[in-house]
Amino acid sequence: MPKIISNSIISSSDHRDEQQGLHSYYCLCSEFILVIDMELGQLPRRETDNSIILTNATRMYKLHAIQTEAKIVKRGENLFEKQYRLHCPRCSLLIAYETTKHVKGGPYTYIVQGALNEIQGVPHEDWEQELPGTGPAARSGQAGGEAEKEEEEEEDSAMQVELQIRADENQSAAAQARAFLAASLASSSSS
Repeated sequence: MPKIISNSIISSSDHRDEQQGLHSYYCLCSEFILVIDMELGQLPRRETDNSIILTNATRMYKLHAIQTEAKIVKRGENLFEKQYRLHCPRCSLLIAYETTKHVKGGPYTYIVQGALNEIQGVPHEDWEQELPGTGPAARSGQAGGEAEKEEEEEEDSAMQVELQIRADENQSAAAQARAFLAASLASSSSS
């Protein structure tokens, strides 16, 4: 009788909650980008740009993105932030950013609002929402006529411009990703 050699590992996960496990997220072009131990909707958001905050010390995740150029973003009157941006390797959509040069090297990684979705090829519901400071009231410059609110709007104008540019870039990249997806589907259906 032949010898049977096995390297199997038997594990029991009965004690785990059904909500736990790994969650996969995709870019708008259907590229796999992120696997994480918690749903993104349950994570905190950053007040400045509504990005999802991944705490590098406590979250277990794998981010598949390409780090590109660093950008300096004005966050207030004398406040600047250097962002090391992470883009989709397939369509170059801005996915996330960090404040340190090395991926997962700092305390946080920030996932851009609406950049990822759990369903492959479908934009997230966040995609069409306004970024903080970019709504119609912020663009019209009408703040109820109060002098204090007008001063705040003037101080935040640089940040609003940056957020609007980011929203426009993301919408342009999303349109390119949708066109790429449509072309991929058309070519696969004709094959």
